[in-house]
Amino acid sequence: MISRFLNIVYLIALIVCVVVLIRTVKEERAMVPASANGTATFEVPRIEVSASESKKFAADKFEMGFRMELRGKDKDALFKRLSQRRSVIFDNVKALEIPESNVEQNSVDMRKEWNYYNGRRELAGYVATQRFDITVNRKADAAALVQALSSEPDIEIERTAALLKDEESVQSAVIKAASKKAMAKARDYAEGVGAGVGRVLLVNANGGGISYGIPRFRTKGVRLLAANAMMDGAAAPDESAVADSVEVEASVSIVVELK
Repeated sequence: MISRFLNIVYLIALIVCVVVLIRTVKEERAMVPASANGTATFEVPRIEVSASESKKFAADKFEMGFRMELRGKDKDALFKRLSQRRSVIFDNVKALEIPESNVEQNSVDMRKEWNYYNGRRELAGYVATQRFDITVNRKADAAALVQALSSEPDIEIERTAALLKDEESVQSAVIKAASKKAMAKARDYAEGVGAGVGRVLLVNANGGGISYGIPRFRTKGVRLLAANAMMDGAAAPDESAVADSVEVEASVSIVVELK
């Protein structure tokens, strides 16, 4: 009687061990043997895929850089002229109802110019330079300001930039889209070999970022656009002188467990 009872206990224990072993094997997944430094190890089956995403967004912020440059022989008179000419920029800003707080003006840079004769140099005069950075929220205002100042002989238009106010959230959305695309690709490959995907084992950012398609116009190019617009009798500024979109890119590679 005792022997029969012990046999039943042994049988139950054996069944429990088999169940535990099966569950352990399932949880550990399929392991592939590998060799590292002569020692046998086990590696989780995995797949590595890459994906990228690129989207264009309408710019909602425009930055322009202007440089005013004047020459003269008298330093004090040159400062006075620069102060007077500075009002040209602020008059146009006011006419377009752009807040003066959107205008950043750098300090005046004054340098000497020299003439050289027979190994001697003589002071030819002075060059006064001041830079202005102006930000607006509408492309039409940017184009109007570029067109208005392009006709001024002593004002150089150094750049126009189409930007995004909320760069971080836009880039975050594109990164998430690239990551989802990578996971979808991993699932497709896994299904192709009759497997599924498990944990993400590794994520690498492969680059990307915000790519500003910024036309960096020099004065000649902008003046030509403005002149063409006036020759055509166009009432509105030529907005082709200002970029209006921003491209945001993200690229990622992931390593995913196969199961």
